[in-house]
Amino acid sequence: MTDILVAGETLVDLLPGAGETLRDVDGFTHRPGGAPANVAVGLSRLGAPPAFWTRLGDDPFGDFLRETLDEEGVPDALSRRVGGNTTLAVVSPPGVDGRRFRFYGSRDVTFGFDPDAVPTDALASASWVHVGGVALTHPRGRTAMREVAAVADERGCTVSFDVNYRPDLVPEGDRDAVVEAIRDILGDTDVAFASDEDVAATGISSREGEDLARDLLDFGPHTAVVTLGSEGAVAASMDAAPWGETTARHGGFRVEAVDATGAGDAFTSGLIRRLAARTDGTTPSTAAETDLADALAFANATAALSVRDRGGMTALPDREAVEAFLAERA
Repeated sequence: MTDILVAGETLVDLLPGAGETLRDVDGFTHRPGGAPANVAVGLSRLGAPPAFWTRLGDDPFGDFLRETLDEEGVPDALSRRVGGNTTLAVVSPPGVDGRRFRFYGSRDVTFGFDPDAVPTDALASASWVHVGGVALTHPRGRTAMREVAAVADERGCTVSFDVNYRPDLVPEGDRDAVVEAIRDILGDTDVAFASDEDVAATGISSREGEDLARDLLDFGPHTAVVTLGSEGAVAASMDAAPWGETTARHGGFRVEAVDATGAGDAFTSGLIRRLAARTDGTTPSTAAETDLADALAFANATAALSVRDRGGMTALPDREAVEAFLAERA
């Protein structure tokens, strides 16, 4: 399997107990989270543990997160412990309109990546680098993630980027700088991940589905993947893609959903796992690993299994579970 490096935040999700709104829930359960951290753990469970550049507070929640990453087989060589409190992402109860996440704690600790500490040596040995978009909401995080993507691109890595735009984390007056950073990183990206909602909030495009995927290709990626929630996902690619010029769509799988937190991250880890096996020059173990449509099916199966339990990271499936699920649904 190819060497993968993931860059981005690790934080704590607070999942609400019973209640119609946050003001009247009966308590919270803490779970490990953060989109890039979910992707890193998802890849590890799928048999491809990545290097992971992240930041952890020196508080008890930081201890909890480091222990979790250790247990999940994600090495600690690139993680940095810094003074301060871990960011908490408070998840809204199911069915509540409006903001799904509310963030509390030190933005500097979790998102303030040091541009001078970009792991250039690790990038030199990686063949696939995945960058999370939430850190772009912090000034230092923007600079650092731009550098990660640029260095990875210069060194010939396949670069994937999850737009994951969070307006609630953008300080007043910083929106233009965040959107500019998204455009810059897309220019160094090979495979872009986004949702209609993410991109509409940036103003980059107001289109949806396949049309949005085509718009994203104009910024530089050879492949753009748009997740469609319960409707699955669609992808578009250009001639430069290792899988050629194509459009692929998969409608997802019907399951009894308990908690959709982190489903998009599960999807991302599943798709990277399949596509990375295609781009590292090795012979794919199955024909499915050479085909973008079948890679979407694998990613959607990973996401479907992840929503059947509570917690974004803790509900991520392993490769055997995904393959068994696909065999059943075939």
